[in-house]
Amino acid sequence: MTKYDILKNVSMETMTCPTKVKVYRKSRKNLECYPDGLMVISPSKPAQKIDGGHYGESFFLHHGAWGFINLSQEPDYFGLYVSSPISAVMYFGVVEEIIDPRKEEFTVDDSWEYKSYDESDKLIMLKRDMIVELDDPLPYGDNRIQRFRYTKLNKFIDAETTDDLWE
Repeated sequence: MTKYDILKNVSMETMTCPTKVKVYRKSRKNLECYPDGLMVISPSKPAQKIDGGHYGESFFLHHGAWGFINLSQEPDYFGLYVSSPISAVMYFGVVEEIIDPRKEEFTVDDSWEYKSYDESDKLIMLKRDMIVELDDPLPYGDNRIQRFRYTKLNKFIDAETTDDLWE
């Protein structure tokens, strides 16, 4: 059994936290219907709740958003790399807007969720009806994703591992 065999046992039904957004299932090949564009891929820990707040993958599934990062470019798409034991890009989303999370546009459940983040960090809001759990998650290659990185959607669709994204 390889470390990727665990992906077969991961589904929305086995998540330990409730989700507030509807998550669709598609293969990366089915993402070809979207025009090529800039994609940011960010690392995350597997779903968990800490002190009643959502953290990592759980935050993404609960809010349909990702933060808190200081973006140098405005991406069209978002990918979430879930760390060990998954170690693959598991989710895809279409960016709706990038906002300041401290404004009224976005309300987090608990202030602890962003209290340690820099004031310049932004929140990526995804289109609610375009969040996808991938049927064919993109596994990491030789280099794990330790910070967010940019790529193109077409590279993501055709990649065999995350190493192919930054060639």
